[in-house]
Amino acid sequence: MPHIEDLREQFPVCRSHIYLNHAAVCPLPIACTEAMGGYLHELSHHGIARGPSIWTEALNTVRDRGARLLHAEDEDIFIVRSTTQGLSIVALGFPFQPGDNLVLAEHEFPANQRVWMPLRKRGVEIRFVRSQQGRIALDDLAAAIDDKTRVVSLSFVQFHTGFRIDLAAVAELCRPHDALLCVDAIQGLGAFDLDVKAAGVDFLSADAHKWLLGPEGVGLGYCSPRALERIEPALEGWLSVAHPFDFYDLAQPLKNTAQRFEDSAYNVAGIIGLGGSLSLFHKFGLPAISARILELTDHLAEGLERRGWKLLSPRARTEEKSGILTASPPADPKACYKRLEEAGVVLSLRDFPDGRQALRFAPHAYNTVEEMEQVLAVL
Repeated sequence: MPHIEDLREQFPVCRSHIYLNHAAVCPLPIACTEAMGGYLHELSHHGIARGPSIWTEALNTVRDRGARLLHAEDEDIFIVRSTTQGLSIVALGFPFQPGDNLVLAEHEFPANQRVWMPLRKRGVEIRFVRSQQGRIALDDLAAAIDDKTRVVSLSFVQFHTGFRIDLAAVAELCRPHDALLCVDAIQGLGAFDLDVKAAGVDFLSADAHKWLLGPEGVGLGYCSPRALERIEPALEGWLSVAHPFDFYDLAQPLKNTAQRFEDSAYNVAGIIGLGGSLSLFHKFGLPAISARILELTDHLAEGLERRGWKLLSPRARTEEKSGILTASPPADPKACYKRLEEAGVVLSLRDFPDGRQALRFAPHAYNTVEEMEQVLAVL
């Protein structure tokens, strides 16, 4: 297997920036842009004269690579257009009844909150579990879940603090109540291993434009067999059915796989680009990628603390760490952000619910310890 240092060759962005903003939008690797460029050239020069085999091959490739990434089966993987669109499949398609409840965590990114809000109009109670020092405590989750809980929907990694939750432990809380575990995985998938079967995840959605190193407008979805039995597609299209090219059979059944949620025209260029990006995870291996990300965030965290910064990301337990490191400086956050920006460092300035501002650092595996030292030197 290639050494993790070789991953850096895929990222021309390194020539002009220290890019630490993967929790926002990633720069695209060469494997992605070359794949997309090849497809655009084909479309420009030949249209579909060579048939739809390019689309079919691209879809099969992404589903297969996505399945391997998630330790799932190909038939459980489907393509999403965004994290929100994937989560909306559950919000709109699960048979919620008046009096049911749904459990969320407070202060999550709106993709995993706004999509559920219309359920209140249907008499569904939405319960928010509080965040304590950037963490979601299992005891608080357990207290919120009962026999009327139908779905628990959480982020794999919290976007503002970087807290990585133990999904298997959450699934254990859901199981006695027969509640589905739904996961917004966009801030963790591609940075850390996630075995959806071992973790007991029922449904997952993640756009590709952060840690998966892919383009916007395309991503991965996962639906377990038991969730597939309960969720009815609220939106059906010509591609949802068992034989989509049998245009006149309106009585035919839906596909019996998660691909029933792929309703209509695909973002083919994005899917082909994502296929190129996913090839890097299989080439370099997630264990090496995860280890490098933790090495970088640990190095940066130690350096920031020595300079008087307050870490807002939980760092005491390795299993709760992620690629997101959020910290509050001893000086004006905006001034620190501006200084880093002028030095070519790309990161985010984030507001917290209590009015504080903090800087969010999010390196990927192609970044280096030397870059972390350059960031600390600027500060």
